[in-house]
Amino acid sequence: MTETSINYAKALYGLSVPEEAICETGKIFKNTPEIGKMLENPLVSLKEKEQVIERVFPQEMKSFLKVTCKYQKIDRIGEILEAYDAYSREQKGILKAELLYVTRPAEEQENKMKEFLRSQFSAREVELTLTEDKSLVGGFVLRAGDREYDWSLIGRYKKLKQKLTRR
Repeated sequence: MTETSINYAKALYGLSVPEEAICETGKIFKNTPEIGKMLENPLVSLKEKEQVIERVFPQEMKSFLKVTCKYQKIDRIGEILEAYDAYSREQKGILKAELLYVTRPAEEQENKMKEFLRSQFSAREVELTLTEDKSLVGGFVLRAGDREYDWSLIGRYKKLKQKLTRR
């Protein structure tokens, strides 16, 4: 993620635009890539771009999108919205984490993992995405922030193999 995208994301966060409007904008760009291509096109005038923005996007996002077009940063809108999401979660104390598992954990185990992550990252809340991964053979891998906790059988096997080959 570029510094520019992060700065735009922080500016968008500072505008206090409703989450629904930002989400809707992301969906529009995702579902109709032609709009993004047209807004990125240097041959299309700024006035034409602004007219499209006026007709297509939520009211709360129009000014922001016009500025990104004016300064030719609209080509990074996906990255900006992704950076916004990360920055917004960080400001609210929400940690996004992923659990890869072979056997889905019980609710109690899941709650303990969330509790562990809250204490490790000083987060108020944890959004845990659960993904089945049979290639782990057994156990689980927990990813959050820049950390990975590997308690899978395949992970333990690799660690053991490394230790044995170092000798």
